[in-house]
Amino acid sequence: MPRSYTLSDKARTEREAQKQATRRALLDAARALVAERGVDGLSVVEVGRRAGVSHSLINAYFDGKAGLISALVKDFNAPQLARSLEIVAGPGTPEARLRAILLAWAEFDLTDPALLRTLQAHSWDWSDAAEAENRADRQQGLEPVGQVIREGQASGAFRGDLALEDGLAAIWAIYTNGMREAVFARPMLSPEAAIAAIWGQIAAVLMVDARG
Repeated sequence: MPRSYTLSDKARTEREAQKQATRRALLDAARALVAERGVDGLSVVEVGRRAGVSHSLINAYFDGKAGLISALVKDFNAPQLARSLEIVAGPGTPEARLRAILLAWAEFDLTDPALLRTLQAHSWDWSDAAEAENRADRQQGLEPVGQVIREGQASGAFRGDLALEDGLAAIWAIYTNGMREAVFARPMLSPEAAIAAIWGQIAAVLMVDARG
């Protein structure tokens, strides 16, 4: 009679930990390689070699190279969301917290400008499915900003006639262009200088007093 085997809780925990460690190693290797060579130079064979595992596992964990790149973008953005949520829950006026969120984003983005440039450039070439996933992630990432805007509107500090969707789109566009300007400046702008450079544009969109 065939014997059935059931993994113990400990074995399942260890297996899951190993899977997460392998996934992390692949992402770290891919991130380093993209920073060195750009997305076009991302070789799945080299990623596997650097991670110390078979490159065939990229198909198992990420459904191929395209999925690996999409996961890399999501992994790149994840700490920004966590920090944004902390800032929203903290003290300060809506204006101060909004500026703090943008500064936290800039501190993270400008830590690895080569990777930021590469991923932004690649975003023009990825698939419709990857774009749809990225938009969903971006919407989630902007939720803390939306919360601060709503609080500012309720307090009278921000324009009450501004549609939230329009405000978020404007802030994202201003921030994204601001990071481009910061990266290409010589010397590269600090996070503080980068946010200071775009704050007037954001104030013009949001602030009641900015309209005169």
